Amino acid sequence: MQPINLPASELLPHRAGMLLMDEAIEGDENTLIGRATVRDDNLFSDHGVVGSWVLIEYMAQTMAMWTSWNARQKGLPPPVGFLLGTRRLDLLTEHVAVGSVLTCKASRIFVSVEDGVAQFQCEAYCNGQLLAKAAINAFEPKNPEQFLLEN
Repeated sequence: MQPINLPASELLPHRAGMLLMDEAIEGDENTLIGRATVRDDNLFSDHGVVGSWVLIEYMAQTMAMWTSWNARQKGLPPPVGFLLGTRRLDLLTEHVAVGSVLTCKASRIFVSVEDGVAQFQCEAYCNGQLLAKAAINAFEPKNPEQFLLEN
């Protein structure tokens, strides 16, 4: 893998309390590793913790950073994608404390150029301990504006 060292805000459209990831650390043609500090100002923080179910969004944003970084490597604009869901989400903790530093990894299983569907194997860690893992599905429409109007 090669170093990336880009702020997540350069790769993701998310802002305010929904930008959960801080930076893309390293990546290659199949995988990206990102880092995030769990902050009290994110929309999901409650009394100093974030429920473990929110880890799916941290992992999905890591997937999105891979997609944007990959497009950037090819000189293309960042695509718009939507989290569809997961076939399997394993949560190995009940919550994550504010201030925790997460390392998230997203590895491409497949990306279909024809229909815009993708699946990544994702993992979230804190201090080397696995907190969550999931096979996450996403959809990247060819024309996002038209897709939103029709749906």
